[in-house]
Amino acid sequence: MDSSSKNKYPDVVVLPEGSSGDYMILRSANLPGLELMIVWKIYVDEEGKVTPVLDLLHKIPMSVVEANKFASDAPYCFRSLLHVLGIQACIETLIKSLCNDK
Repeated sequence: MDSSSKNKYPDVVVLPEGSSGDYMILRSANLPGLELMIVWKIYVDEEGKVTPVLDLLHKIPMSVVEANKFASDAPYCFRSLLHVLGIQACIETLIKSLCNDK
């Protein structure tokens, strides 16, 4: 993952392993303690076909009562967005949803 998202949204995007890592953390500016982790793996088969696999994991503080529905729906919604928007637009949409002014 390139660091353009980190540069564009420094208060939301964290790249613990740098731009060559296999995950990023998104922190909510509105809900302290809420973190989303996007994890990716890239598979290449014998014929050279490349298949990216992305998953969304979440950390939600117990004090966020309304997060229960979000917690159960987030991974499914993320995968649906991936199919509709593509990888980059899906991640951008998720980041924007966590920003105060977006």
